[in-house]
Amino acid sequence: MQECELCGKRTDDAFLVSVEEVELRVCAKCAKGKHVIAEVSQDRVKRHGSTSSYMREKENEKQIIENYGSVIRNARERMRIPVRVLAEMLNEKEGMLSRVEQQKTLPPEDLIKKLEKTLNIKLEESGPQEPSAQRVQAKAGAATLGEFVG
Repeated sequence: MQECELCGKRTDDAFLVSVEEVELRVCAKCAKGKHVIAEVSQDRVKRHGSTSSYMREKENEKQIIENYGSVIRNARERMRIPVRVLAEMLNEKEGMLSRVEQQKTLPPEDLIKKLEKTLNIKLEESGPQEPSAQRVQAKAGAATLGEFVG
């Protein structure tokens, strides 16, 4: 069973749709009239449209931190504002923010940026380091294989 990221309804068959360049898993009712990228059921995924561009987008996405819900909730509580007020500040729905805080829904990229800026927090993990930076760190510490071969 999956939960629709728009209405919260539990469903066996979800659809991955694009809404204003944000990908959401939604029920059949919420998928109507939207750009369907894939059908997602418990045992299969049926892609629609350009799979290669979809996969490229997924590869370029940054990873969200594991405990994003509690980080958001703690930052909001430090500012002493209820979810309703934060939702108004970000121009988002209160239900969406509640589901994100409970980690029932992954926040879309634009919401991540708004939350990071408004709450002064970091929600995305850093990507892998550049090879040149790794070389500099290795040389500062122990010897590398290249130093012995060269």
